[in-house]
Amino acid sequence: MGEFVGIDPLGAEKLIREMEAGKNILGRTRPGLEAAITQAGEGWTGQGGAAGMHRVWAFFHESQQDLKWRIDTIQRIVPTQQKGMLTGTFTFGSVAEAAEAAKLDASAITAALKHHNQFLSGQSWAGVEKALAALKGRTDDPGYSAALLTALGPTTFQKLLRDWMNTQAAGARRGLTPDRLKRAGESSPGLLSRIFATAESSGRLGNEWQKMIETAPSDILTTLVALAPQSGTFLNRVASNLLNRPPNSDTFPTDPNWNLHNLAKAYESNPEAFRRLLAEHPNEAGVMLDAYTIRSSGVPAYEETLARALHGALKPGAGADDMRERAWITVINSIGSEHTWWVGGGIGTFANSPISRVLAQDITPILDKLARGQAVRNSPNVPYLEPREPWDKLNPTVSARFLGALMQDYTAADTLKKAGSDYMKQLDMGRYHPFDPNSYAREAHVNLAERTGALTNLLLAGSTYAEWSDDEHAERMAGFLLMPVDFISNKYLPVDSALVSTGKDKGIDDVKDTMKNLITDYFDKKTPDTARSVAGTLVNEQVEWLNRSLRENGQKALTASETAMMRDAMEGRIHDALLDALERRGG
Repeated sequence: MGEFVGIDPLGAEKLIREMEAGKNILGRTRPGLEAAITQAGEGWTGQGGAAGMHRVWAFFHESQQDLKWRIDTIQRIVPTQQKGMLTGTFTFGSVAEAAEAAKLDASAITAALKHHNQFLSGQSWAGVEKALAALKGRTDDPGYSAALLTALGPTTFQKLLRDWMNTQAAGARRGLTPDRLKRAGESSPGLLSRIFATAESSGRLGNEWQKMIETAPSDILTTLVALAPQSGTFLNRVASNLLNRPPNSDTFPTDPNWNLHNLAKAYESNPEAFRRLLAEHPNEAGVMLDAYTIRSSGVPAYEETLARALHGALKPGAGADDMRERAWITVINSIGSEHTWWVGGGIGTFANSPISRVLAQDITPILDKLARGQAVRNSPNVPYLEPREPWDKLNPTVSARFLGALMQDYTAADTLKKAGSDYMKQLDMGRYHPFDPNSYAREAHVNLAERTGALTNLLLAGSTYAEWSDDEHAERMAGFLLMPVDFISNKYLPVDSALVSTGKDKGIDDVKDTMKNLITDYFDKKTPDTARSVAGTLVNEQVEWLNRSLRENGQKALTASETAMMRDAMEGRIHDALLDALERRGG
Protein backbone atom coordinates (compact mmCIF):
# COMPACT_ATOMS: atom_id res chain seq x y z
CA MET A 1 0.00 0.00 0.00
CA GLY A 2 1.33 3.43 -0.97
CA GLU A 3 1.67 6.61 1.04
CA PHE A 4 -1.10 9.24 0.82
CA VAL A 5 0.49 12.62 0.30
CA GLY A 6 -0.88 16.15 0.35
CA ILE A 7 1.36 19.00 -0.71
CA ASP A 8 1.11 22.59 -1.92
CA PRO A 9 3.72 22.77 -4.72
CA LEU A 10 4.01 26.58 -4.59
CA GLY A 11 4.45 26.58 -0.81
CA ALA A 12 6.95 23.71 -0.98
CA GLU A 13 8.96 25.50 -3.67
CA LYS A 14 9.06 28.62 -1.48
CA LEU A 15 10.38 26.51 1.39
CA ILE A 16 13.06 25.04 -0.91
CA ARG A 17 14.19 28.56 -1.81
CA GLU A 18 14.32 29.56 1.86
CA MET A 19 16.41 26.49 2.72
CA GLU A 20 18.74 27.37 -0.17
CA ALA A 21 19.18 30.83 1.35
CA GLY A 22 20.00 29.16 4.67
CA LYS A 23 22.58 26.90 2.99
CA ASN A 24 24.19 29.97 1.44
CA ILE A 25 24.49 31.66 4.85
CA LEU A 26 25.97 28.51 6.37
CA GLY A 27 28.33 28.15 3.43
CA ARG A 28 29.63 31.70 3.92
CA THR A 29 29.91 31.33 7.71
CA ARG A 30 31.53 27.89 7.87
CA PRO A 31 35.02 28.73 6.49
CA GLY A 32 35.48 31.59 8.97
CA LEU A 33 34.32 29.45 11.90
CA GLU A 34 36.56 26.56 10.92
CA ALA A 35 39.54 28.90 10.58
CA ALA A 36 38.83 30.41 14.01
CA ILE A 37 38.60 26.97 15.61
CA THR A 38 41.89 25.91 14.01
CA GLN A 39 43.57 29.10 15.19
CA ALA A 40 42.23 28.72 18.73
CA GLY A 41 43.44 25.13 18.94
CA GLU A 42 43.17 23.74 22.48
CA GLY A 43 41.84 27.07 23.67
CA TRP A 44 38.56 26.51 21.84
CA THR A 45 35.83 26.06 24.43
CA GLY A 46 32.76 25.68 22.17
CA GLN A 47 30.70 22.52 21.98
CA GLY A 48 30.79 20.54 18.69
CA GLY A 49 32.60 23.13 16.62
CA ALA A 50 31.51 23.31 12.98
CA ALA A 51 30.00 19.83 13.01
CA GLY A 52 26.59 21.21 13.89
CA MET A 53 26.71 23.53 10.90
CA HIS A 54 27.57 20.58 8.66
CA ARG A 55 24.56 18.69 9.99
CA VAL A 56 22.22 21.65 9.45
CA TRP A 57 23.51 22.16 5.90
CA ALA A 58 23.03 18.43 5.16
CA PHE A 59 19.52 18.52 6.66
CA PHE A 60 18.56 21.44 4.42
CA HIS A 61 20.04 19.72 1.36
CA GLU A 62 18.38 16.36 1.95
CA SER A 63 15.04 18.04 2.73
CA GLN A 64 15.26 20.02 -0.49
CA GLN A 65 15.83 16.84 -2.50
CA ASP A 66 12.92 15.10 -0.82
CA LEU A 67 10.58 18.05 -1.34
CA LYS A 68 11.63 18.38 -4.97
CA TRP A 69 10.91 14.69 -5.53
CA ARG A 70 7.51 15.02 -3.87
CA ILE A 71 6.59 18.11 -5.93
CA ASP A 72 7.62 16.46 -9.19
CA THR A 73 5.76 13.26 -8.34
CA ILE A 74 2.51 14.89 -7.23
CA GLN A 75 2.46 17.06 -10.36
CA ARG A 76 2.82 13.95 -12.52
CA ILE A 77 0.13 12.09 -10.57
CA VAL A 78 -2.25 15.07 -10.59
CA PRO A 79 -1.67 16.91 -13.91
CA THR A 80 -3.59 20.12 -13.23
CA GLN A 81 -3.14 23.88 -13.37
CA GLN A 82 -4.96 24.45 -10.09
CA LYS A 83 -3.13 26.12 -7.21
CA GLY A 84 -3.10 25.05 -3.60
CA MET A 85 -3.07 21.62 -2.04
CA LEU A 86 -2.70 18.57 -4.31
CA THR A 87 -3.21 15.04 -3.01
CA GLY A 88 -2.28 11.62 -4.31
CA THR A 89 -1.00 8.20 -3.33
CA PHE A 90 2.73 7.65 -3.75
CA THR A 91 4.00 4.17 -4.58
CA PHE A 92 7.18 4.78 -2.59
CA GLY A 93 7.81 6.52 0.70
CA SER A 94 11.04 8.23 -0.30
CA VAL A 95 13.24 8.88 -3.30
CA ALA A 96 15.79 6.41 -1.90
CA GLU A 97 13.16 3.68 -1.70
CA ALA A 98 12.06 4.46 -5.28
CA ALA A 99 15.64 4.30 -6.55
CA GLU A 100 16.26 0.97 -4.85
CA ALA A 101 13.14 -0.55 -6.42
CA ALA A 102 14.18 0.80 -9.82
CA LYS A 103 17.57 -0.88 -9.62
CA LEU A 104 15.97 -4.23 -8.84
CA ASP A 105 13.52 -3.86 -11.74
CA ALA A 106 16.30 -2.81 -14.11
CA SER A 107 18.31 -5.88 -13.11
CA ALA A 108 15.33 -8.16 -13.86
CA ILE A 109 14.71 -6.47 -17.24
CA THR A 110 18.38 -6.74 -18.20
CA ALA A 111 18.46 -10.44 -17.29
CA ALA A 112 15.28 -11.15 -19.29
CA LEU A 113 16.67 -9.26 -22.30
CA LYS A 114 19.93 -11.22 -22.10
CA HIS A 115 17.94 -14.46 -22.13
CA HIS A 116 15.95 -13.26 -25.12
CA ASN A 117 19.14 -12.40 -27.01
CA GLN A 118 20.18 -16.04 -26.65
CA PHE A 119 16.95 -17.63 -27.87
CA LEU A 120 15.12 -14.90 -29.91
CA SER A 121 11.81 -16.68 -29.49
CA GLY A 122 8.29 -15.58 -28.71
CA GLN A 123 8.60 -17.22 -25.32
CA SER A 124 11.86 -15.44 -24.49
CA TRP A 125 10.33 -12.08 -25.51
CA ALA A 126 7.34 -12.82 -23.28
CA GLY A 127 9.84 -12.96 -20.42
CA VAL A 128 11.03 -9.45 -21.27
CA GLU A 129 7.46 -8.18 -21.37
CA LYS A 130 6.81 -9.77 -17.99
CA ALA A 131 9.83 -7.99 -16.48
CA LEU A 132 8.76 -4.68 -18.05
CA ALA A 133 5.25 -5.09 -16.61
CA ALA A 134 6.72 -4.18 -13.22
CA LEU A 135 6.84 -0.56 -14.47
CA LYS A 136 3.03 -0.26 -14.34
CA GLY A 137 1.95 2.15 -11.62
CA ARG A 138 5.46 3.52 -11.26
CA THR A 139 5.85 5.68 -14.37
CA ASP A 140 4.89 8.95 -12.61
CA ASP A 141 7.67 8.77 -10.02
CA PRO A 142 10.66 10.82 -11.24
CA GLY A 143 13.06 9.27 -8.73
CA TYR A 144 12.12 5.76 -9.81
CA SER A 145 12.12 6.66 -13.51
CA ALA A 146 15.53 8.32 -13.45
CA ALA A 147 17.11 5.48 -11.45
CA LEU A 148 15.65 2.85 -13.80
CA LEU A 149 16.91 4.59 -16.94
CA THR A 150 20.32 5.22 -15.39
CA ALA A 151 20.61 1.52 -14.57
CA LEU A 152 19.48 0.44 -18.06
CA GLY A 153 21.47 3.01 -20.05
CA PRO A 154 20.55 4.46 -23.47
CA THR A 155 21.72 1.42 -25.46
CA THR A 156 19.58 -1.09 -23.59
CA PHE A 157 16.67 1.34 -23.53
CA GLN A 158 16.74 1.68 -27.31
CA LYS A 159 17.13 -2.06 -27.78
CA LEU A 160 13.98 -2.70 -25.75
CA LEU A 161 12.03 -0.43 -28.10
CA ARG A 162 13.68 -1.89 -31.22
CA ASP A 163 13.06 -5.51 -30.20
CA TRP A 164 9.38 -4.74 -29.58
CA MET A 165 9.14 -3.23 -33.07
CA ASN A 166 10.91 -6.22 -34.62
CA THR A 167 8.54 -8.69 -32.98
CA GLN A 168 5.27 -6.70 -32.92
CA ALA A 169 5.57 -4.23 -35.83
CA ALA A 170 7.75 -5.89 -38.44
CA GLY A 171 7.96 -3.86 -41.64
CA ALA A 172 7.29 -0.50 -39.95
CA ARG A 173 10.52 0.95 -41.28
CA ARG A 174 9.80 4.69 -41.24
CA GLY A 175 7.83 5.11 -38.05
CA LEU A 176 4.88 3.31 -36.51
CA THR A 177 1.50 3.48 -38.23
CA PRO A 178 -1.48 4.61 -36.08
CA ASP A 179 -2.69 1.06 -35.36
CA ARG A 180 0.79 -0.13 -34.38
CA LEU A 181 1.33 3.02 -32.36
CA LYS A 182 -1.86 2.25 -30.46
CA ARG A 183 -0.64 -1.27 -29.70
CA ALA A 184 2.73 0.12 -28.63
CA GLY A 185 1.05 2.56 -26.27
CA GLU A 186 -0.78 -0.30 -24.58
CA SER A 187 2.40 -2.38 -24.23
CA SER A 188 5.99 -1.96 -23.02
CA PRO A 189 6.94 0.94 -25.38
CA GLY A 190 4.17 2.99 -23.81
CA LEU A 191 5.54 2.30 -20.33
CA LEU A 192 9.10 3.09 -21.40
CA SER A 193 8.03 6.33 -23.09
CA ARG A 194 6.17 7.51 -19.99
CA ILE A 195 9.13 6.56 -17.81
CA PHE A 196 11.38 8.62 -20.07
CA ALA A 197 9.01 11.62 -20.05
CA THR A 198 8.87 11.62 -16.25
CA ALA A 199 12.64 11.41 -15.79
CA GLU A 200 13.60 13.82 -18.59
CA SER A 201 11.08 16.56 -17.76
CA SER A 202 12.27 16.60 -14.13
CA GLY A 203 15.88 17.17 -15.25
CA ARG A 204 17.21 13.96 -13.71
CA LEU A 205 18.87 12.38 -16.78
CA GLY A 206 22.56 12.70 -17.60
CA ASN A 207 24.18 14.03 -20.77
CA GLU A 208 24.31 10.58 -22.37
CA TRP A 209 20.52 10.71 -22.74
CA GLN A 210 20.69 14.06 -24.48
CA LYS A 211 23.33 12.69 -26.85
CA MET A 212 20.93 9.84 -27.67
CA ILE A 213 18.91 12.35 -29.71
CA GLU A 214 21.82 12.69 -32.13
CA THR A 215 22.37 8.98 -32.67
CA ALA A 216 19.05 7.17 -32.16
CA PRO A 217 17.13 6.04 -35.26
CA SER A 218 14.32 8.34 -36.33
CA ASP A 219 11.56 5.82 -35.57
CA ILE A 220 12.79 5.34 -32.00
CA LEU A 221 12.66 9.09 -31.37
CA THR A 222 9.27 9.65 -32.98
CA THR A 223 7.83 6.70 -31.07
CA LEU A 224 9.01 8.30 -27.82
CA VAL A 225 7.38 11.67 -28.57
CA ALA A 226 4.21 10.09 -29.96
CA LEU A 227 3.51 7.71 -27.07
CA ALA A 228 3.95 10.15 -24.18
CA PRO A 229 3.83 13.95 -23.76
CA GLN A 230 7.54 14.69 -23.57
CA SER A 231 8.80 18.09 -22.44
CA GLY A 232 8.72 20.86 -25.03
CA THR A 233 12.50 21.18 -24.81
CA PHE A 234 13.04 17.51 -25.63
CA LEU A 235 10.40 17.52 -28.37
CA ASN A 236 12.03 20.51 -30.09
CA ARG A 237 15.49 18.97 -29.82
CA VAL A 238 14.19 15.78 -31.42
CA ALA A 239 12.49 17.76 -34.20
CA SER A 240 15.55 19.92 -34.84
CA ASN A 241 17.77 16.87 -35.15
CA LEU A 242 15.41 14.80 -37.32
CA LEU A 243 14.58 17.65 -39.68
CA ASN A 244 18.28 18.34 -40.22
CA ARG A 245 19.03 14.77 -41.22
CA PRO A 246 19.57 14.16 -44.96
CA PRO A 247 16.26 13.53 -46.79
CA ASN A 248 17.22 9.94 -47.62
CA SER A 249 18.95 9.11 -44.35
CA ASP A 250 16.31 6.45 -43.65
CA THR A 251 17.20 2.96 -44.79
CA PHE A 252 13.96 2.76 -46.77
CA PRO A 253 13.31 6.29 -48.11
CA THR A 254 10.53 5.15 -50.48
CA ASP A 255 8.25 3.90 -47.69
CA PRO A 256 5.50 6.17 -46.26
CA ASN A 257 7.09 8.55 -43.78
CA TRP A 258 5.12 8.03 -40.58
CA ASN A 259 7.98 9.62 -38.64
CA LEU A 260 6.90 13.03 -39.96
CA HIS A 261 3.27 12.32 -39.13
CA ASN A 262 4.10 11.18 -35.59
CA LEU A 263 6.23 14.28 -35.04
CA ALA A 264 3.37 16.51 -36.21
CA LYS A 265 1.00 14.53 -33.97
CA ALA A 266 3.23 15.25 -30.97
CA TYR A 267 3.11 18.95 -31.84
CA GLU A 268 -0.67 18.83 -32.14
CA SER A 269 -0.67 17.87 -28.45
CA ASN A 270 1.93 20.50 -27.52
CA PRO A 271 1.11 23.79 -29.29
CA GLU A 272 3.47 25.79 -27.08
CA ALA A 273 6.45 23.69 -28.20
CA PHE A 274 5.41 23.96 -31.86
CA ARG A 275 4.98 27.72 -31.56
CA ARG A 276 8.53 27.92 -30.18
CA LEU A 277 9.91 25.69 -32.95
CA LEU A 278 8.28 27.87 -35.60
CA ALA A 279 9.57 31.06 -33.97
CA GLU A 280 13.10 29.95 -33.09
CA HIS A 281 13.96 27.27 -35.68
CA PRO A 282 12.74 28.60 -39.04
CA ASN A 283 14.91 26.30 -41.15
CA GLU A 284 13.72 23.13 -39.44
CA ALA A 285 10.11 24.32 -39.41
CA GLY A 286 10.46 25.08 -43.10
CA VAL A 287 11.17 21.41 -43.77
CA MET A 288 7.86 20.41 -42.20
CA LEU A 289 6.05 23.07 -44.25
CA ASP A 290 7.85 22.35 -47.50
CA ALA A 291 5.43 21.50 -50.33
CA TYR A 292 7.57 18.62 -51.59
CA THR A 293 7.89 17.19 -48.07
CA ILE A 294 4.12 17.31 -47.61
CA ARG A 295 3.27 15.70 -50.92
CA SER A 296 6.08 13.14 -50.96
CA SER A 297 5.61 11.87 -47.40
CA GLY A 298 3.28 9.16 -48.66
CA VAL A 299 1.00 9.83 -45.68
CA PRO A 300 -2.05 11.94 -46.58
CA ALA A 301 -2.86 12.29 -42.88
CA TYR A 302 0.39 14.22 -42.41
CA GLU A 303 -1.03 17.38 -44.01
CA GLU A 304 -4.21 17.15 -41.92
CA THR A 305 -2.27 16.61 -38.69
CA LEU A 306 0.14 19.42 -39.51
CA ALA A 307 -2.83 21.73 -40.16
CA ARG A 308 -4.25 20.98 -36.70
CA ALA A 309 -0.83 21.57 -35.12
CA LEU A 310 -0.54 24.92 -36.93
CA HIS A 311 -3.98 25.94 -35.73
CA GLY A 312 -3.03 25.17 -32.13
CA ALA A 313 0.15 27.23 -32.41
CA LEU A 314 -1.15 30.19 -34.46
CA LYS A 315 -4.82 30.69 -33.64
CA PRO A 316 -5.71 34.14 -32.29
CA GLY A 317 -4.74 34.53 -28.65
CA ALA A 318 -2.59 31.39 -28.51
CA GLY A 319 0.44 31.91 -26.28
CA ALA A 320 2.43 35.12 -26.00
CA ASP A 321 1.84 37.62 -28.82
CA ASP A 322 5.52 38.08 -29.71
CA MET A 323 6.17 34.34 -29.95
CA ARG A 324 3.05 33.76 -32.03
CA GLU A 325 3.93 36.61 -34.41
CA ARG A 326 7.46 35.28 -34.94
CA ALA A 327 5.94 31.86 -35.63
CA TRP A 328 3.64 33.43 -38.24
CA ILE A 329 6.62 35.06 -39.96
CA THR A 330 8.33 31.67 -40.29
CA VAL A 331 5.18 30.20 -41.85
CA ILE A 332 4.83 33.12 -44.28
CA ASN A 333 8.50 33.04 -45.28
CA SER A 334 8.43 29.26 -45.74
CA ILE A 335 5.28 29.04 -47.85
CA GLY A 336 5.83 32.31 -49.70
CA SER A 337 9.57 32.04 -50.37
CA GLU A 338 10.99 32.74 -53.80
CA HIS A 339 11.64 29.04 -54.40
CA THR A 340 8.46 27.67 -52.85
CA TRP A 341 6.69 24.81 -54.59
CA TRP A 342 3.44 25.84 -52.97
CA VAL A 343 2.93 28.01 -56.06
CA GLY A 344 4.06 27.21 -59.58
CA GLY A 345 5.76 23.97 -58.56
CA GLY A 346 5.77 20.63 -60.34
CA ILE A 347 3.69 18.81 -57.75
CA GLY A 348 0.26 20.20 -58.54
CA THR A 349 -1.87 22.81 -56.85
CA PHE A 350 -2.77 22.82 -53.18
CA ALA A 351 -6.52 22.78 -53.70
CA ASN A 352 -8.54 21.28 -50.85
CA SER A 353 -5.63 21.90 -48.52
CA PRO A 354 -6.40 21.77 -44.78
CA ILE A 355 -3.24 23.82 -44.17
CA SER A 356 -4.42 26.63 -46.46
CA ARG A 357 -7.84 26.65 -44.85
CA VAL A 358 -6.61 26.76 -41.28
CA LEU A 359 -4.06 29.51 -42.01
CA ALA A 360 -6.71 31.61 -43.78
CA GLN A 361 -9.00 31.05 -40.79
CA ASP A 362 -6.41 32.21 -38.25
CA ILE A 363 -4.81 35.07 -40.20
CA THR A 364 -7.09 37.95 -39.17
CA PRO A 365 -4.92 39.36 -36.33
CA ILE A 366 -1.88 39.76 -38.60
CA LEU A 367 -3.57 41.29 -41.67
CA ASP A 368 -2.71 44.78 -40.46
CA LYS A 369 0.98 43.82 -40.24
CA LEU A 370 0.93 42.56 -43.83
CA ALA A 371 -1.01 45.60 -45.04
CA ARG A 372 1.40 48.04 -43.41
CA GLY A 373 4.37 46.39 -45.10
CA GLN A 374 2.74 46.78 -48.52
CA ALA A 375 1.50 50.31 -47.71
CA VAL A 376 5.05 51.48 -46.99
CA ARG A 377 6.13 50.09 -50.35
CA ASN A 378 3.21 51.85 -52.09
CA SER A 379 3.64 55.19 -50.32
CA PRO A 380 7.02 55.45 -48.56
CA ASN A 381 6.50 59.12 -47.68
CA VAL A 382 3.17 58.72 -45.86
CA PRO A 383 3.85 58.85 -42.10
CA TYR A 384 2.79 56.30 -39.47
CA LEU A 385 2.47 53.35 -41.83
CA GLU A 386 5.61 51.47 -40.87
CA PRO A 387 5.09 48.00 -39.38
CA ARG A 388 6.85 47.43 -36.08
CA GLU A 389 9.44 44.71 -35.44
CA PRO A 390 9.64 41.92 -36.47
CA TRP A 391 7.17 42.64 -39.28
CA ASP A 392 9.35 45.38 -40.75
CA LYS A 393 11.71 42.67 -42.05
CA LEU A 394 8.96 40.80 -43.94
CA ASN A 395 9.10 41.26 -47.73
CA PRO A 396 5.66 42.20 -49.17
CA THR A 397 6.41 40.09 -52.25
CA VAL A 398 6.77 37.07 -49.98
CA SER A 399 3.48 38.02 -48.28
CA ALA A 400 1.76 38.14 -51.68
CA ARG A 401 3.12 34.71 -52.68
CA PHE A 402 1.99 33.34 -49.33
CA LEU A 403 -1.55 34.64 -49.85
CA GLY A 404 -1.49 33.31 -53.42
CA ALA A 405 -0.46 29.88 -52.13
CA LEU A 406 -3.42 29.83 -49.75
CA MET A 407 -5.79 31.05 -52.46
CA GLN A 408 -5.21 27.94 -54.56
CA ASP A 409 -7.81 26.45 -52.23
CA TYR A 410 -11.18 28.01 -53.09
CA THR A 411 -12.48 27.83 -49.54
CA ALA A 412 -9.33 29.50 -48.22
CA ALA A 413 -9.65 32.20 -50.91
CA ASP A 414 -13.21 32.99 -49.79
CA THR A 415 -12.09 33.06 -46.15
CA LEU A 416 -9.29 35.49 -47.00
CA LYS A 417 -11.66 37.80 -48.84
CA LYS A 418 -14.04 37.84 -45.87
CA ALA A 419 -11.13 38.45 -43.48
CA GLY A 420 -10.04 41.35 -45.70
CA SER A 421 -13.53 42.85 -45.69
CA ASP A 422 -13.72 42.48 -41.90
CA TYR A 423 -10.33 44.16 -41.59
CA MET A 424 -11.53 47.15 -43.60
CA LYS A 425 -14.65 47.43 -41.47
CA GLN A 426 -12.50 47.32 -38.36
CA LEU A 427 -10.24 50.09 -39.68
CA ASP A 428 -13.33 52.15 -40.56
CA MET A 429 -11.53 54.64 -42.76
CA GLY A 430 -14.83 56.47 -43.09
CA ARG A 431 -14.29 57.86 -39.60
CA TYR A 432 -12.40 60.64 -41.35
CA HIS A 433 -13.42 62.39 -44.55
CA PRO A 434 -10.76 62.63 -47.26
CA PHE A 435 -11.58 66.31 -47.79
CA ASP A 436 -12.16 67.35 -44.20
CA PRO A 437 -10.95 70.91 -43.51
CA ASN A 438 -9.11 69.56 -40.47
CA SER A 439 -5.60 68.45 -41.48
CA TYR A 440 -5.46 65.71 -38.80
CA ALA A 441 -8.66 64.14 -40.15
CA ARG A 442 -7.29 64.20 -43.71
CA GLU A 443 -4.02 62.57 -42.55
CA ALA A 444 -5.94 59.92 -40.62
CA HIS A 445 -8.10 59.11 -43.64
CA VAL A 446 -5.03 58.75 -45.84
CA ASN A 447 -3.36 56.42 -43.32
CA LEU A 448 -6.40 54.14 -43.08
CA ALA A 449 -7.07 54.26 -46.81
CA GLU A 450 -3.46 53.37 -47.57
CA ARG A 451 -3.73 50.28 -45.40
CA THR A 452 -7.01 49.11 -46.92
CA GLY A 453 -5.63 49.73 -50.40
CA ALA A 454 -2.46 47.87 -49.49
CA LEU A 455 -4.40 44.77 -48.45
CA THR A 456 -6.30 44.87 -51.75
CA ASN A 457 -2.91 45.19 -53.44
CA LEU A 458 -1.61 42.09 -51.65
CA LEU A 459 -4.69 40.04 -52.51
CA LEU A 460 -4.46 41.08 -56.16
CA ALA A 461 -0.75 40.26 -56.22
CA GLY A 462 -1.42 36.94 -54.54
CA SER A 463 -4.12 36.09 -57.06
CA THR A 464 -1.48 35.95 -59.80
CA TYR A 465 -0.08 32.81 -58.15
CA ALA A 466 -3.43 31.06 -57.70
CA GLU A 467 -4.24 28.55 -60.42
CA TRP A 468 -7.84 29.45 -61.20
CA SER A 469 -9.70 29.40 -64.49
CA ASP A 470 -9.99 32.71 -66.37
CA ASP A 471 -13.59 33.13 -65.28
CA GLU A 472 -12.76 32.41 -61.61
CA HIS A 473 -9.79 34.73 -61.80
CA ALA A 474 -11.88 37.58 -63.19
CA GLU A 475 -14.59 36.97 -60.57
CA ARG A 476 -12.16 37.14 -57.66
CA MET A 477 -10.18 40.09 -59.04
CA ALA A 478 -13.38 42.10 -59.37
CA GLY A 479 -14.33 41.12 -55.82
CA PHE A 480 -10.96 42.23 -54.43
CA LEU A 481 -11.14 45.55 -56.30
CA LEU A 482 -14.55 46.34 -54.86
CA MET A 483 -13.68 45.59 -51.23
CA PRO A 484 -12.67 49.19 -50.29
CA VAL A 485 -15.40 50.74 -52.45
CA ASP A 486 -18.08 48.52 -50.96
CA PHE A 487 -17.00 49.59 -47.49
CA ILE A 488 -17.04 53.31 -48.41
CA SER A 489 -20.54 52.93 -49.81
CA ASN A 490 -21.72 51.28 -46.59
CA LYS A 491 -20.23 54.14 -44.59
CA TYR A 492 -21.50 57.11 -46.57
CA LEU A 493 -24.77 55.82 -48.05
CA PRO A 494 -27.57 55.59 -45.46
CA VAL A 495 -29.55 52.37 -45.57
CA ASP A 496 -32.93 53.36 -44.17
CA SER A 497 -35.05 50.71 -45.83
CA ALA A 498 -34.95 47.29 -47.45
CA LEU A 499 -35.61 48.96 -50.81
CA VAL A 500 -32.55 51.22 -50.55
CA SER A 501 -30.42 48.33 -49.28
CA THR A 502 -31.50 46.10 -52.15
CA GLY A 503 -30.82 48.86 -54.67
CA LYS A 504 -27.35 49.46 -53.29
CA ASP A 505 -26.53 45.76 -53.30
CA LYS A 506 -27.74 45.54 -56.89
CA GLY A 507 -25.49 48.48 -57.74
CA ILE A 508 -22.49 46.64 -56.30
CA ASP A 509 -23.41 43.50 -58.24
CA ASP A 510 -23.81 45.49 -61.45
CA VAL A 511 -20.45 47.20 -61.21
CA LYS A 512 -18.82 43.90 -60.25
CA ASP A 513 -20.28 42.28 -63.37
CA THR A 514 -19.02 45.19 -65.47
CA MET A 515 -15.51 44.87 -64.02
CA LYS A 516 -15.54 41.10 -64.41
CA ASN A 517 -16.54 41.42 -68.08
CA LEU A 518 -13.73 43.92 -68.71
CA ILE A 519 -11.22 41.49 -67.22
CA THR A 520 -12.63 38.43 -69.02
CA ASP A 521 -12.65 40.21 -72.37
CA TYR A 522 -9.01 41.09 -71.89
CA PHE A 523 -8.09 37.50 -70.94
CA ASP A 524 -10.02 36.13 -73.94
CA LYS A 525 -8.40 38.65 -76.32
CA LYS A 526 -11.82 40.12 -77.18
CA THR A 527 -10.51 43.66 -76.82
CA PRO A 528 -7.50 45.42 -78.33
CA ASP A 529 -6.95 47.27 -75.05
CA THR A 530 -3.65 46.80 -73.26
CA ALA A 531 -3.40 45.65 -69.65
CA ARG A 532 -2.54 49.21 -68.66
CA SER A 533 -5.65 50.70 -70.27
CA VAL A 534 -7.86 47.97 -68.80
CA ALA A 535 -6.38 48.65 -65.35
CA GLY A 536 -7.13 52.35 -65.78
CA THR A 537 -10.71 51.62 -66.79
CA LEU A 538 -11.21 49.38 -63.76
CA VAL A 539 -10.01 52.14 -61.43
CA ASN A 540 -12.35 54.61 -63.17
CA GLU A 541 -15.26 52.20 -62.69
CA GLN A 542 -14.69 52.22 -58.93
CA VAL A 543 -14.69 55.99 -58.61
CA GLU A 544 -17.57 56.55 -61.01
CA TRP A 545 -19.74 53.98 -59.26
CA LEU A 546 -19.05 55.59 -55.87
CA ASN A 547 -19.90 59.07 -57.17
CA ARG A 548 -23.02 57.83 -58.95
CA SER A 549 -24.20 56.04 -55.82
CA LEU A 550 -23.70 59.15 -53.74
CA ARG A 551 -25.92 61.16 -56.09
CA GLU A 552 -28.59 58.45 -56.37
CA ASN A 553 -28.87 58.25 -52.61
CA GLY A 554 -29.20 61.98 -52.03
CA GLN A 555 -25.64 62.53 -50.81
CA LYS A 556 -23.32 65.33 -51.84
CA ALA A 557 -21.40 64.18 -54.90
CA LEU A 558 -17.67 64.63 -55.20
CA THR A 559 -16.44 67.68 -57.09
CA ALA A 560 -14.34 67.21 -60.23
CA SER A 561 -11.12 67.90 -58.35
CA GLU A 562 -12.16 65.61 -55.50
CA THR A 563 -13.02 62.87 -58.01
CA ALA A 564 -9.61 63.24 -59.63
CA MET A 565 -7.88 63.07 -56.25
CA MET A 566 -9.84 59.96 -55.27
CA ARG A 567 -9.02 58.32 -58.57
CA ASP A 568 -5.30 59.10 -58.25
CA ALA A 569 -5.27 57.78 -54.68
CA MET A 570 -7.03 54.54 -55.62
CA GLU A 571 -4.79 54.06 -58.63
CA GLY A 572 -1.65 54.63 -56.58
CA ARG A 573 -2.61 51.99 -54.06
CA ILE A 574 -3.61 49.16 -56.38
CA HIS A 575 -2.51 49.95 -59.94
CA ASP A 576 0.82 48.09 -59.99
CA ALA A 577 -0.66 44.90 -58.52
CA LEU A 578 -3.68 45.14 -60.81
CA LEU A 579 -1.52 45.68 -63.88
CA ASP A 580 0.74 42.76 -62.92
CA ALA A 581 -2.27 40.48 -62.35
CA LEU A 582 -3.68 41.34 -65.78
CA GLU A 583 -0.38 40.95 -67.59
CA ARG A 584 0.54 37.65 -65.95
CA ARG A 585 -2.81 36.10 -66.72
CA GLY A 586 -3.51 37.63 -70.08
CA GLY A 587 -0.01 38.11 -71.45
